Amino acid sequence: MSDSITGFSGAVFDCDGILVDSESPWIDLMAGYLTSMSASGLSPEDLRGLTSDEAVARLQRIHEAPGSPGDVRPPTAGEVDRAYSAALEHVAAPMPGAPELVASLSGTIPIAVASNGRGEDVRGLLERAGMLDFFDAIITIDDVDQGKPAPDPYLLAARRLGLSASTVVAFEDSPVGSQAAHTAGCTVIGVNNDPSIELAGEVRLRHFAQLRFDPRTRSLLIDTEH
Repeated sequence: MSDSITGFSGAVFDCDGILVDSESPWIDLMAGYLTSMSASGLSPEDLRGLTSDEAVARLQRIHEAPGSPGDVRPPTAGEVDRAYSAALEHVAAPMPGAPELVASLSGTIPIAVASNGRGEDVRGLLERAGMLDFFDAIITIDDVDQGKPAPDPYLLAARRLGLSASTVVAFEDSPVGSQAAHTAGCTVIGVNNDPSIELAGEVRLRHFAQLRFDPRTRSLLIDTEH
């Protein structure tokens, strides 16, 4: 069985966990902080998709909560940024099916990246994964006042493409990112193989192999049985 998405003029992709297999280093980093803090009530996956500032704020609240061991302080945002950048230096693997989809869209409709990552990290990941040159615009946390879950990255990405966000299809794998795209007014396609992770959006896929772009009709064809 198949379905299709039509009527869009551009596409915007998250980076970590959507284009490049770079989310595991972040989850591992957060797990290390939570373990060192003997923190309870928060899992590393709860920090998926957040900026370093937002993640540190969540860790700080855990640290200050009644009953917290309090022996180890949370990291600073700068410490998180440096540790994550170091972890990403050798990450180059694209997510399965991402390069093919991006290549099929590029040159036919305008496409962009909207990420909560730092500009240097995001561009480095995309370059190592062989996808940097496909994109017409790259928006990172360096370009906006507020990162996801605020809609700012998606709104700016749409503007840079010369489009209204309501005419853009957005690809996200995290609750934080999908909420940002939804709030911006994009048509949201959630891509995540873990059914326990709730995503805002109109379409939910397990992986990109379920999706194909038809340049003749400018539509996304969805294979619901793949």
